[in-house]
Amino acid sequence: MDITALNALIPVFDFVGIVAFALSGVFEGMKRKIDPVGVFIVAFSTAFGGGMLRDLIIDRRPFYWIDHEAYVLATFLIVAVAPWINNFFEKRKNAQDWYIFADAIGLGIFCISGTSLSLAANVPWLSSVIIGCITGVFGGLMRDVFLNKMPAVVSDRSPYASVGFLGGWFYIMLLELGLSLEWSLWIGMIFIVGLRMSCVIFNWKIKYLEPKSYTDHDS
Repeated sequence: MDITALNALIPVFDFVGIVAFALSGVFEGMKRKIDPVGVFIVAFSTAFGGGMLRDLIIDRRPFYWIDHEAYVLATFLIVAVAPWINNFFEKRKNAQDWYIFADAIGLGIFCISGTSLSLAANVPWLSSVIIGCITGVFGGLMRDVFLNKMPAVVSDRSPYASVGFLGGWFYIMLLELGLSLEWSLWIGMIFIVGLRMSCVIFNWKIKYLEPKSYTDHDS
């Protein structure tokens, strides 16, 4: 893998994901009527939580958000205008759809960038894909925990982490087929976002240990 090209592409790629995840954190934080500091904590942890855990696992220093302070400033800016963002989307009937879409973009971008950076650190394929999934879902998990919600990654039967896992392998396949790094990054991200949104739109569910309804004949 061309490390120079990766280092040039990932910051641009990740910026979109950070904004998307920060927005999803803002949407949820404003919905819970928490104060501005709380909104920032939720937005920051959503945007950077997965990346921090990724950097710990692959021993990457300095942490990504420390090395790219502009992204932290962008998060501050998003939180500063959060009331206007919230009012804008609250006036629309599909506000929840925008939240889901922003979350899907963050998932797609961070799953692929996490996989890319792990591959660049000479981590094996399977472990790289798993680290990519962790990068994509951990920020949302932190967001839900801070807001005292059951994390969607473990409670939502609509495929979420599994979408990121498939997308990571799809990304590796594109690289192995000789597609350029830039095209592989974007196509891999679009694959995950498209698959996640399809799961939501068509109500695809994972049927696993679902409780069976039954009638108690002894009562």
